Amino acid sequence: MKQKILMMFLLTVIFSVALVSAANFSITTTSPLSLSKSVNQTSFLITPNLQTGQSVNMVVTLPQSISDGTNKITMNTPYSVTYSNILNSQTQGPVVLSFNTANLPTNFDIGTFTAVANITATDAANSTNTLSQTVPITFVSDFCTNGENGTDLSITRVDVRNNNGDDTTWNPTDAISVKVEVSNEGTTSIKSSYVEIGLIDSSGKNVINNMDNLADKKIKIGTISDGKSISKTFTFNVPVDINAEDYKLVVKAYSTDKGGQKALCTAHSSDLDTNYYQTITGERETDENKQVIVDSVILSPDTAQCADNIQLSGDVVNIGDTDYSDRIKVTLVNKELGLSQVNQLQTDLNEGDSSSFTFDFNVPQNVTEKTYTLEMRTYYDYDTTDGTYGITSDQTFTKDLVVKGNCQATTPVTTNTAPTITAGLDPSTPDAVAGKEVLFKATIRNNDVKDNTYTISVTGNTAWSSLVSVDPQTITVPAGQSKDVTVDLNIDSSATGDKQLSIQAAYGNNQVKTQGVSVTVTPATPALGSFGQNLSQNWFIYVIILVNVILIVAIIAVIVKMMGRPRKSD
Repeated sequence: MKQKILMMFLLTVIFSVALVSAANFSITTTSPLSLSKSVNQTSFLITPNLQTGQSVNMVVTLPQSISDGTNKITMNTPYSVTYSNILNSQTQGPVVLSFNTANLPTNFDIGTFTAVANITATDAANSTNTLSQTVPITFVSDFCTNGENGTDLSITRVDVRNNNGDDTTWNPTDAISVKVEVSNEGTTSIKSSYVEIGLIDSSGKNVINNMDNLADKKIKIGTISDGKSISKTFTFNVPVDINAEDYKLVVKAYSTDKGGQKALCTAHSSDLDTNYYQTITGERETDENKQVIVDSVILSPDTAQCADNIQLSGDVVNIGDTDYSDRIKVTLVNKELGLSQVNQLQTDLNEGDSSSFTFDFNVPQNVTEKTYTLEMRTYYDYDTTDGTYGITSDQTFTKDLVVKGNCQATTPVTTNTAPTITAGLDPSTPDAVAGKEVLFKATIRNNDVKDNTYTISVTGNTAWSSLVSVDPQTITVPAGQSKDVTVDLNIDSSATGDKQLSIQAAYGNNQVKTQGVSVTVTPATPALGSFGQNLSQNWFIYVIILVNVILIVAIIAVIVKMMGRPRKSD
């Protein structure tokens, strides 16, 4: 109980002190404009809201710098301003903050960064009656060379698309498009306008020129009429050495006419997640079976004649997060061209590394004129102890080769050795019965040296049966192998005796293999009447009844015989 009373007393004391220490006045400040590369000075005003007859002294402590975490902008002096005996509603200031644009770091990060000015106001008659308040001072670092200038241009749309995955998560070799719409918000045409993109890495460096297949980091728009909008699209591939870190995708639109970017440049859009940039997450491949790929494959020539010498060159690239040492193997295969080559690269392939390879081969003289798909696969994680590769790429990398001209055989050589067809009743229907359904099992054996496709049909059966189905009707049988087909027929109720049908397999160039099949149709068992059906289904009961009747008759006969005997006299 005493502890509870003591606790309540302490809380009361603390609350009383808080009430005593709270200021009985307030101050109001205006909001300073944001600083930027084009605005190097800002200010704000201070107005005290006091009791009647009250006055305050105010000390304003200004930030000495604004930092992006690595670089800083040094603010000009003074760093402290004092106001004495200020009465109610007497606005003070402006409090001015500025910096020298010549000392602005060139690699200051893109974004909005904040420092604070601290205001301490003290009652002139009571030093314990004080109030502290902060005023945020912001610096906006944008993509415009000289900061944003003018208001006639606006970026009304930024559409980032990744054709290989998440739009804002980029992996090596991903295909990216960035569509930017620029609008003229003014009342006159804007000439010589451009749109430009950048990609800022974690060190503040613009690495957009490292993107693969990017035609240019800036695109000329030309003249934009007042009230009109024009869109331009940038396309590129993510480089194989992209780091696993966050990047900042930035965009700006500007005119080089009448003062250039110093006169007209904008670099913000509501489509960007922070208005001034879009966060892009760079990632490395973590699946070990996908970490070493084939890239930048070139065929010389890419359209060849028979007997031509072909050179295929490309790069093996490590897009993963693991280093591989000693050697990498690449294979090149196409069965139709008799192509099976191996290239072992004696090199380490660390994260982001690439290494070139080359294959040479001749197109055979007698192949068909058509497009051939060349297949490549990578092998890595080499074990120097047993000379084996621990990892094989999941993906097969392909390149098409067009063969046209100078070929001895311009059409496929058609051997098409006839298949063998064997057929008989399916075990599920061992008898062919009139009026019933019957199944035939046909086995198609491909006797050719290549795979063949067969279309199965049935003929010669219409006089005694009707075809229900052929399943499957079309089959592809590998060379030297067999596949089964099921033929389903409905036998006419009047059919009986020996019957024939033919199973045909069409293949190749209008070639047909026919196999005759004989079957004996037996008549259907005559239908029993209702009594006969009942007798056949319940014969055991009828046997029991018959036995009982015989027993009853026998008993009656015995009784009758006994009653017919004369009685002996006493």
